[in-house]
Amino acid sequence: MKTKLKPHLLLLLLTGIVLIACNEYKEVETQGKVVEHEITLQLPLNIKDAQLADAKAVMTNIKTRQKYDVASFLTTDEKLKASMSVPEGVYNISVNGTITYQLNGKQIKANVKARRDNIAIQSTSTATNLALDVYTAQEGFIITEIFFTGTTTPKGFMYTDDQYIKIGNNSDTTMYADGLAFIESFFTSDDKHDYQPNIMNEAMTIDAIYVIPGTGKQHPVKPGEELTIALTAIDHRPINPNSFDLSSAEFEIFDKTSDPEGDQDNSKIENLENWYGNFDGTFVMHTRGVKSYALARPMVDMETYMKGYRYKFGYIFRQGDYVIPMDEKEYFMPNPWIVDAVNLAVPTVHEWNLVSPILDKGFTYCGHVDFDETRYNKAVVRKKDGNKWIDTNNSSNDFEPNAVPTYLRKK
Repeated sequence: MKTKLKPHLLLLLLTGIVLIACNEYKEVETQGKVVEHEITLQLPLNIKDAQLADAKAVMTNIKTRQKYDVASFLTTDEKLKASMSVPEGVYNISVNGTITYQLNGKQIKANVKARRDNIAIQSTSTATNLALDVYTAQEGFIITEIFFTGTTTPKGFMYTDDQYIKIGNNSDTTMYADGLAFIESFFTSDDKHDYQPNIMNEAMTIDAIYVIPGTGKQHPVKPGEELTIALTAIDHRPINPNSFDLSSAEFEIFDKTSDPEGDQDNSKIENLENWYGNFDGTFVMHTRGVKSYALARPMVDMETYMKGYRYKFGYIFRQGDYVIPMDEKEYFMPNPWIVDAVNLAVPTVHEWNLVSPILDKGFTYCGHVDFDETRYNKAVVRKKDGNKWIDTNNSSNDFEPNAVPTYLRKK
């Protein structure tokens, strides 16, 4: 028996079919025509013979928020290429991965990334080129202040136990300081040498490295907040009335030494892990300000670093009529592991910067001439633009030289 639909029911059915068809057509129209698009990656120019691994490119359609990804890149004509099928539209493209390369006979591992936004993908646009750049696992930590000059006592004597540095979180998310290393350069900015092999464009030569302890998430730092690393985390005012209270610093640098005077340890403040210090006695920052300082995040543990990240180099030491060949053996920190670097120098005797221009193009200072007596009680303090610290990788622009230390401002 056949069933006849009433006219009004038939009309509703036909209308529904038409609406479905229209919606499907609009969806196809919104997504656009599917095209093949190629992603071409360029390895960092400042790193030689790098090999890419674990790379993944993600294309996000700005309108639909649909994501498309590819993780297989082929080397063709000395370029890394991958292709994926995506609907025409406007996309944000991001790439993350790791590279390995050789430096001083060691295989170095570093993270790389690239990003381009608002890329129009059409049938006529067949490829997008991206240049990979190295980055640390947690970007955002920067040096916000270095108080290296020390204070003076009421009788005019130099007092350096109250030296400190501050580290700030310049990102928009909570970050963890665990594993972050504070390092000092081996060379000085007032004494240039043509040392060979010269690896400055690839690594920083260092004479001290102290690491913040922790398992990964023990030391959170909220956006815009700072932590202080004190050389001696005590209230210094009873010793020197012109000084200040560092007993609430987050961390302290403590050196076990055979020196009779020893190093004072505040048991209530956590000590940094002393990986290496090329000095006798206890660590003190150079009060004239001719060293460079940096934050780094080593991608190996202490034992591995101490065994494999030292290299031999030589240079000619010249002073007056003395010409002496020098052979040295120091540690190096690969540039891709360095989070932030700050060059210090005395303007009138500045001869060179001690890190690659990629890390810091300029320098900052306290005092204008060598052995300037006015440098004491001064610091270099990073400038701010609103709620963010200025970070252009140029300390000449980013820092206020000859600034009042923030701890003295609290007095």
